[in-house]
Amino acid sequence: MKKKFNKLMTISLLTSILFCIVGLTLIIFTKISLETMAYIMAGLLIVHGIASIIDDYKQFKIFYFFDGFTSGLLSIILGIIIISNTDYIALIIPIVLGVWMILSSTFKLRMSLALKDTNNSSWLITYVLSLLTIIVGLCLIFNPEIGALTLTKVIGGLCVIYSVCDIIDVIIFKKNIKSIARIFE
Repeated sequence: MKKKFNKLMTISLLTSILFCIVGLTLIIFTKISLETMAYIMAGLLIVHGIASIIDDYKQFKIFYFFDGFTSGLLSIILGIIIISNTDYIALIIPIVLGVWMILSSTFKLRMSLALKDTNNSSWLITYVLSLLTIIVGLCLIFNPEIGALTLTKVIGGLCVIYSVCDIIDVIIFKKNIKSIARIFE
């Protein structure tokens, strides 16, 4: 039991260290990280497209509404567009996120006004938070480059925080392995 637990904790520690390195990379090399993610996404799209076309030729059925050739070709074209315009991917993500935030917040705004009509005192909090979220969404739409860089740094920071917390947990668990092993035996 102890060997299995130690092995599990070692794997968790190594994974946390890797997450920390990824997080620091996202924080320090933000622009390069965005470009790398765009290339990875484009590569996956191209590989998926090729696989879909090959699969379509192996199992060709004339009556399929969506055939593998068309979706595969579109996937390859999208992958090539991303490779040739990696900067645009970094701009598209914040715009899509901003639109989603605005749409979600307008619904919540309407709900807060419905709360107001029921004389509920918490309507003002949800109203203000919805307005703030709409403003954040607009900022992402009108400043997508800054939004992409900020989001990448935030994701990197979250990866570092997660990995540090996980490393601390592993150290605590390894120090108390005898107590933990007694519980599970």
